[in-house]
Amino acid sequence: MPLISVSVDAFLVLAACILIPTFLVFRRQPQSTRLSLDNALSAVLILHSLFILYTVLVRWPPNIFQRLKIPLTAPSETIRAVLLQRAGLPQDATLPRPLDSLLTRLSSFDTRTHYVRFGQSVIQDCEHCTTFDEYAIFTAPRMALGYIRECAVAGIMTISGSGHEKWRTYAVGVIVGAFILEGYWLATTPIRIPHDGMNVFMWHDNLWLARHAFFLLLPLLIRLLPRAPLHPTPVPILAAAQLSLSQTHQRLSTARFVHAAMQRQPALRGAASEWWERQRAEGEIARADEGVRRAAEKLGKGIEEGAEGPAGRGWAKMRDVVRQMLEMLALAPPSGAVAVGEPGR
Repeated sequence: MPLISVSVDAFLVLAACILIPTFLVFRRQPQSTRLSLDNALSAVLILHSLFILYTVLVRWPPNIFQRLKIPLTAPSETIRAVLLQRAGLPQDATLPRPLDSLLTRLSSFDTRTHYVRFGQSVIQDCEHCTTFDEYAIFTAPRMALGYIRECAVAGIMTISGSGHEKWRTYAVGVIVGAFILEGYWLATTPIRIPHDGMNVFMWHDNLWLARHAFFLLLPLLIRLLPRAPLHPTPVPILAAAQLSLSQTHQRLSTARFVHAAMQRQPALRGAASEWWERQRAEGEIARADEGVRRAAEKLGKGIEEGAEGPAGRGWAKMRDVVRQMLEMLALAPPSGAVAVGEPGR
């Protein structure tokens, strides 16, 4: 015996079967990962699935012929008598206005074909509709609204950082294609009614069920598709580089005081003089070697000081490079005080 109704009880059982395992899995996750984007998308998927299941199980579109198990060709008076009998009312009782208006409309055979194509809700709610085009215009926004909502869900499931960004275009394309296909079937499929009026294929109800099954499976399919590799954000790397550059700048800023500090310490001053003297002696030996000079001239990097042509250009270039390096380090001595390979004078 159902507690509330068969459909509501079935939805509650399914909801419990989905929510309880989800809650247990969520409880087992570390505290630091519970508020992640992946868990948020899983929550959206679960809520969307519960909404679709609730719609299918509890809010099934009304169909007076299937509910009463009467033929589609039954006269309106017969339908009225069956309704009053099921409700336990006398035969001369008055039906609610929406039902009475529906039975009045069903007196036309064309309206019954529209009933199969567009469903009972459209026939009952659109009071001004009489032709196929009017019913189609009234139905299109209702049908499109569900597809628009599904596009929004697909956009959330393929949000940046989910790993499924590349599937967004395909998902939206599939949704638009399904909308066009359903509209085409609904508008062009011929309605066949048997002589006895029983077992009529209700196109609206079956397409409605197929649409919601599609809505239920599409987000789940997107979730199961392969994920693109996540590209690491450059922010931590840039922050570390900025910190390193800041520290290097501070050290270079204080390096300008090294020369003056060395001159105040006799030991450092002597060591610096000895190093410069050694560099000067090695430079003179290199410049005095004929093999080195010839090799430098062949390469266009002559090292003869004051010479014209390639030999002079090499010397000048070397001197400019050294001065630029010293200026960058804020260590450049006064002009004319430094020569390559010689200590500062």
